[in-house]
Amino acid sequence: MALDSALNSRFVSLFDVQAVIGSLPKRYRRYLDLIDPSAQSGLETKARLRLRSLGIPYRTQVQIGTVGRVDLVVGERFVVELDSKSWHTSARAYAEDRRRDLELIERGYIILRVTYDQIMSQWPLVERAIRAVVRRNEHRWAARHRVAGLIPSDR
Repeated sequence: MALDSALNSRFVSLFDVQAVIGSLPKRYRRYLDLIDPSAQSGLETKARLRLRSLGIPYRTQVQIGTVGRVDLVVGERFVVELDSKSWHTSARAYAEDRRRDLELIERGYIILRVTYDQIMSQWPLVERAIRAVVRRNEHRWAARHRVAGLIPSDR
């Protein structure tokens, strides 16, 4: 998590991290694959690494039209937003989050908002919800979405 934050904040470059890890014994080089400079919080890193360990496909910090960047997209259309108290509890942030949710739904996305506590202390509950959507194949665009004109051209 610390490396993701340091890279995202530009305290260090990916080149520097690669050089340091490259100088370590080979068994440490696998950690390079776990780094994501786009992660904007430790919470994102924690959730991302948990999804990775489950083999669930995801993308981080995905730009979706005028919605803006979303934290994670599982598969093609399942948006997972990770809400910390520090960024999502003011009246303005709360209202903006709901506006974004409405736009995502209008565009055909599925949205799941989870809190810091749910990621850190209630992960099995979150995992079951994510697995349920994936098991039902709802994280992918279907032919009916294409017919409805919902599949984005910018994906």
